[in-house]
Amino acid sequence: MYPKHLLLLVLLTLATAARSADNITEYFLDTVDSGEGSWPCLFYELNYNTDITLAERGKWYSADEDESYWREGFGPFSIDGGKFLVTQWQSTIHPILIRRHFTLTAEDLVKIEIGVVNMEYSYDENPTFWLNGTRIATATGWNDDNYATLRFTNARKKLLVEGDNVLCVSLQQGAGGGHIDYGLSVTYDPTHTAIDEIGEDPDGEGNEAWYDLSGRQITNGPLTEGKSHGIVITRGKKMIRH
Repeated sequence: MYPKHLLLLVLLTLATAARSADNITEYFLDTVDSGEGSWPCLFYELNYNTDITLAERGKWYSADEDESYWREGFGPFSIDGGKFLVTQWQSTIHPILIRRHFTLTAEDLVKIEIGVVNMEYSYDENPTFWLNGTRIATATGWNDDNYATLRFTNARKKLLVEGDNVLCVSLQQGAGGGHIDYGLSVTYDPTHTAIDEIGEDPDGEGNEAWYDLSGRQITNGPLTEGKSHGIVITRGKKMIRH
């Protein structure tokens, strides 16, 4: 028989260590800061800051925007040719609108539901962000070369859909420099759904997940002969068998 303190330690390990396993971060939209360099997009340069308001009346940020007159390009954008691996943007003259499309699968939506979704953005100046037609963030001024982080609430997560998504931003012209780099990521525990769902037994047939006392999964389904020691997770509950 295993010492009680060892069994308790293993039980606590399975209950918490699986949750604290190395989280995985996946980028739906890369930034330069994430190490991926430039990113494809559609963009449109306006003449005056007031034109942004006019464009908003036309819902330029919507998913069904007519993109036939938009220019294809690569971000980030900046007035400084040596900054952010950029496409040059004459930010002292023109405001800019940017649309970035990305595709999500059903599996991605599960990761989003259980994970932490962040938008990271470095800007200059006065950006407004829209996700699938809904405004999700605005900022005043600029943040130099730093990156702000917007953590998605559950309400923002629900704006993400299976299939095509679009994350848009508008920026005003200013007297000084100007730039934009922004992206979207999810960080999640890859063991989360496997642990939670494996013991739910939706078909009522007594399926279980078995782990040995080192935390290694032995098998799914009823315990086979010869595996008498371990921890079983069934119907979402953990029990020690020895």
